[in-house]
Amino acid sequence: MQDLNKLETELNAMIAKGEMVQAVDKFYADDCVEQEGNQAPRTGGKEAQKAYLTGFFQTVQKVNEIKLHSQTIGDGVTMSEWTFNLTTTGGPILWNEVLRRRWENGKVVSERFYTAA
Repeated sequence: MQDLNKLETELNAMIAKGEMVQAVDKFYADDCVEQEGNQAPRTGGKEAQKAYLTGFFQTVQKVNEIKLHSQTIGDGVTMSEWTFNLTTTGGPILWNEVLRRRWENGKVVSERFYTAA
């Protein structure tokens, strides 16, 4: 089994640099599932998540701050606490967010976002 601390730390470092699409490509299982809060999970796996993120980041005009506050490692589960402060074509976004990831064989198989705007 891969060292989840190392994997989570490397994944979070890529996110902090704004490399979300590249992080999905590197760390996510082909059939991963994404879910935002209580919304229905997004299916379509890694390719759908990359398409979603690419579309979203096309609306970003300025990244004001992406800050990792903390991360924790459990039994096949990791969580990280973030602040995303962005300016988009739709206006400003300030998300305080916890990302919960389930890992199998060194890949993220599901990720759920808990966001407070």
